[in-house]
Amino acid sequence: MRALITTKDGSVEFAEAPEPRRTNSELLVRVSASTVARGDLNTARLSPPGSPIGLDVVGTVVEPAVDGSGPKVGTRVMGYTSTRAGGWAERAALDSSLVVPVPEALADNVAAALPNSGLAALAGLEAGGFLLGARVLVTGATGGVGRLAVQLAHLAGANVTGLVSSRQRHELLRDFDWLTTATADEAEGPFDLVVDLVGGDVLSRAMSLVAEDGVLASLAQTVPETASVPSFWFAMHPGARLVSVTNTRGQREAGRGVRRLELLAQLAETGRIDPHVTGAASWEEAADLLAALGARELEGRTTLRIS
Repeated sequence: MRALITTKDGSVEFAEAPEPRRTNSELLVRVSASTVARGDLNTARLSPPGSPIGLDVVGTVVEPAVDGSGPKVGTRVMGYTSTRAGGWAERAALDSSLVVPVPEALADNVAAALPNSGLAALAGLEAGGFLLGARVLVTGATGGVGRLAVQLAHLAGANVTGLVSSRQRHELLRDFDWLTTATADEAEGPFDLVVDLVGGDVLSRAMSLVAEDGVLASLAQTVPETASVPSFWFAMHPGARLVSVTNTRGQREAGRGVRRLELLAQLAETGRIDPHVTGAASWEEAADLLAALGARELEGRTTLRIS
């Protein structure tokens, strides 16, 4: 089958790849759409040449899981490839715990932008526990994960602030009249939960804004710089916790991944969350799109048409 794989220069190229080797709980999906996400950029930059790539999948089930789990053959589905990747291919293997049917009214390009970013956003917010009335700060709020995180926190009843990198980027969130936006210098804490999606100096600044007994959940993967702990942080923020969060841990337990994906699909179908899909392109353009994402030249989410 035709697939995109990573190259030694941190990009992707087409290759003939073998059919995915599946476990008993994995289905085979004929892929129709995926998306370009920062996680894909990290895969291209950090994985050995020849590695599969692609975290998000929308398509049709062509072979069921051997153990009988998951949607049936012919079902239009969306799913998350997790650490396996491989969504940028004609066919992909998805564990039944990370794939759900796509609601009829939900377009492929919107569904494709939900699994990876949506699961990451939910994982970060979950670290804060009960959010009704909580003060929540999301860094990198204009990115794919950040945009979903602020919307989901708002739906959970939190008072939400989105951190942006410049005054100009406030405009990218202007549709959310309930959202407070601020740059790192402008933000005023304390916050019961900080979801950090940037790292580096932004993470260091976010640590100074967390409340006593608050939580700073870091999914940072945007900048390579190392964060530093502010002076007297431990004494001035008693009980505060810095926790590492991923969107893979625990998703297969007790149907959690399926429930979360179903929730994301339902919220998107009814218009209560918007992943901000701004364009669609053929997967022939994937290398150029990754380069544009790395240069921070892409606004919103771009979906890939897999053919």
